Amino acid sequence: MTHPATLAPYCGLGPDATIRDQFERGVLDFSFLFTKWMDTNAWSHPVMVQLAAGCLQLPGGKGWLHSSQISGLRHGKLLSPGPRTFMAIERLNFYLHRYATEKLLLPGSSSSNFYSDPYVITEDGAPPELGWWMEVFCGARVPRDVDVTTRFFTDDHASTVTANWAKLIRRLLITSGHDIIEELDSIICTHYPVREPDRVSQLVAVIQNRSQWNPNELQRELPAITAFTASLGGPEDEETLLRTIDV
Repeated sequence: MTHPATLAPYCGLGPDATIRDQFERGVLDFSFLFTKWMDTNAWSHPVMVQLAAGCLQLPGGKGWLHSSQISGLRHGKLLSPGPRTFMAIERLNFYLHRYATEKLLLPGSSSSNFYSDPYVITEDGAPPELGWWMEVFCGARVPRDVDVTTRFFTDDHASTVTANWAKLIRRLLITSGHDIIEELDSIICTHYPVREPDRVSQLVAVIQNRSQWNPNELQRELPAITAFTASLGGPEDEETLLRTIDV
């Protein structure tokens, strides 16, 4: 359903904003939304490609969402995704919501191994229709159920939160009997949902107290490190995690 009140030009921006400002805001909002959705579900690129292809139910199992598009959407660098990209995203989210509410497997899958604890994007509690995704991407709509506007950190705040998170992870690893030196790489490979080499390298450096995330990096990492922390027995959602480490 369309809600005209939320579709005014330059949605959420000041009176002097231009159509370019609106579009650039939308690309960033969509990047945050898409990354949060993907990382909270702990999907790698190949897993997301596979699940989306199954939900499209095309002949031969062909897909319309590919790894290069996923990377571009995550980093806000894909500025002209085609309609088939949005259709693949909408179908995957729709069937994920169906599983969450009815426990019906996604089309093309024989088990729920990759979505047993699903995180679904909703608008007013329901999975959004196709046009909603395009409107968010173009900056014509600000999501209501997912906050894409908060999570702003100062440099000092990001530094503190980063250091405290690293201490928490080291404590969880030691408590569970893991060798931080010998097993860290394999643990990250298994439980950290991101596969970009630069982010994996920085994660290792953060845990080893050799690097820190800046405010933008920390905001981007929150969904992924929340999933990673939960897999090690730590807090299971962003709010609880931040309350634990933001001291």
